[in-house]
Amino acid sequence: MGKLKCFEIVLSDNKTVFHPGGKIMGKVIVELKGDMKMRSLRIFMRGVAKVHWTESRSTGSRLGSYTEHYNAEVEYFFKRQVLFGGEVSEGRDTLTEGRHEFNFQFDLPLGYDQGIATSFEGKHGSIRYWLKAEMDKPWSFNTKTKKAFTVISPIDINRPEYQVCVESSVEKTLCCWLFTSGPISITARTDRKGYCPGESIAISAEFDNLSKRTVIPYAALYQTQSFLASGKARVRKTKFTVLTGLPVGPGTRGNWDSQLLKIPPVSPSIVNCCVMKVDYFVKVALHIPGAYNLTIHLPIIIGTVPYRRGPVNYMNSHYYRETQAQYMSSFLTVPNPPPYRESITPPPPFEDPPTYVESVGGAVSLWDDDDDDNGPESNMGDLTYTPMYTYVYNYRPPPRYSDGEQDDTNHIVFSHIDFYQNHATS
Repeated sequence: MGKLKCFEIVLSDNKTVFHPGGKIMGKVIVELKGDMKMRSLRIFMRGVAKVHWTESRSTGSRLGSYTEHYNAEVEYFFKRQVLFGGEVSEGRDTLTEGRHEFNFQFDLPLGYDQGIATSFEGKHGSIRYWLKAEMDKPWSFNTKTKKAFTVISPIDINRPEYQVCVESSVEKTLCCWLFTSGPISITARTDRKGYCPGESIAISAEFDNLSKRTVIPYAALYQTQSFLASGKARVRKTKFTVLTGLPVGPGTRGNWDSQLLKIPPVSPSIVNCCVMKVDYFVKVALHIPGAYNLTIHLPIIIGTVPYRRGPVNYMNSHYYRETQAQYMSSFLTVPNPPPYRESITPPPPFEDPPTYVESVGGAVSLWDDDDDDNGPESNMGDLTYTPMYTYVYNYRPPPRYSDGEQDDTNHIVFSHIDFYQNHATS
């Protein structure tokens, strides 16, 4: 490593989750074993939504096939500060031997036309926010270090539109040659539309089986990732938690009374990004031997503000007063607005500080095209990152409609099962 022993970015209070309008504060630590000449030490903050995927195309001739690339990118912001040295590249300053700490502070945007979207790492794209410090050294490769952080765009599931139940029903009749059986039907509903990771979806359902076959009810939580570029869409579906019930025999009815489907640490719903969307639905279905399954989809919203039981006095909440003070401070120090319209969304009124856990998707690499591959001194630090999302511990489910009913289901958490689709957008 030469003279450079340590080069890293440390965020204040080790905070890694922020909301639009928040302050990103920390320090860049440089530790040297000897004096080092450099033109400047700079730090950048950037937020980008980016998608990319490829598709094979046939030429219809002996030339075979070719690969077509689809790309789209939205830059939310790009900010920089000079921590040491100057803006002029010809200048040379000397940083002395020892440990040096350089403080920095950036303000996240409060929200532009569609707002800055929640951090997300998907199969064919990402919404990513990071800091990068760079040493500009004469007659040598620049040295860089990165630090990514999570931004969460608030979705308060306590809003009235997220408190309504989602209900649907479907029916089919089985046919075998000239014979027709009685109908098979599903009527299913959730206790509400909005949830947070860590909470459970209470599913109530009636399964009527007037056929001559035994059917098996089940439910699953699905995430849909939609990536958009050049008028095309690439869709990926991932199955998470699964709930399986007891078989429903011929000529009988099966009932679910608030059966619970646990939500793992997944990303919130993302609907304010123009190059990707993240949606969720609950699939309730009957497995029918020898026929297509009977299925309904119940769309839900995954939010960031946990469900509250009964009225809460937000004004007396310490965390509410603290977040509101930060918001007002950010608002008062915002420079003149850009030419496009800005819609301001204050932080949500949490009763208690939220708990964050690592995403079920795990860690990803921060390496990109801007990073050099010029030896260990060119890129220092840990180039991996795991998004952090709101998670509710010790969630208490709502009471059942009938306490006398027995729980006839099992909970199984599957690893990701992915389904891909291509669509042309209008």
